[in-house]
Amino acid sequence: MSERISTGCGAVDELLGGGFERGAVTQVYGPPAAGKTNIVLSAAVELAANGDSALLIDTEGVSVDRLEQLASGRDDPVEEIASRIVISEALTFDEQEEAVRDVEGFVDAVDLVVLDSATGFYRLQRTEQDEGEALRAVGRQLAHLLSLARRHDLAVAFTNQVFTDPDSEQARALGGHTLNHWSATVVRVERFRGGNRRATVEKHRAKPAGESARFRITGDGLESGE
Repeated sequence: MSERISTGCGAVDELLGGGFERGAVTQVYGPPAAGKTNIVLSAAVELAANGDSALLIDTEGVSVDRLEQLASGRDDPVEEIASRIVISEALTFDEQEEAVRDVEGFVDAVDLVVLDSATGFYRLQRTEQDEGEALRAVGRQLAHLLSLARRHDLAVAFTNQVFTDPDSEQARALGGHTLNHWSATVVRVERFRGGNRRATVEKHRAKPAGESARFRITGDGLESGE
């Protein structure tokens, strides 16, 4: 098995079985400010700090300041670490689709592809056209990324948003079974008391559903919780 991609947080890595799996897609979902973007950004920075490269498809306006915070305190200068993270900005659903197609041109240069988030534009798109077609479009994007991951031994991670299920009144991942189908691993992230976070496995090849880990978001990264 190829070495997994560390998230930079021991507790989250252990929950994932060592980090983000290569040749597969990992879904990280949760409500706003839960910490899902911090997890995928931390993985990209951790990879870059070790001399490898990552590609970030940004649909939500990544915080450059946060990237710099995550890169600070490393042995390499911040600028050198940042140079190993390619950011592809998408401002519309069509641009997101184009950015996902263009990943094929980076497969020999990167080890991790991050899509943050996969469903931000889907929320808007589904109000303007058939919801089913919008969801199928996101599914096709993930299928393309999974194909590249398998063929080129990449790790792919995407963040996802939530909606409130009217039947159960519980927060669930957008896209449901369609997006879960393309995800080898699904992790729910929640924020609770005192800014602590909890990551819970909902789908994994080797971990039981319901296993969880606590972590905190700090000024320059993630740290395992108690």
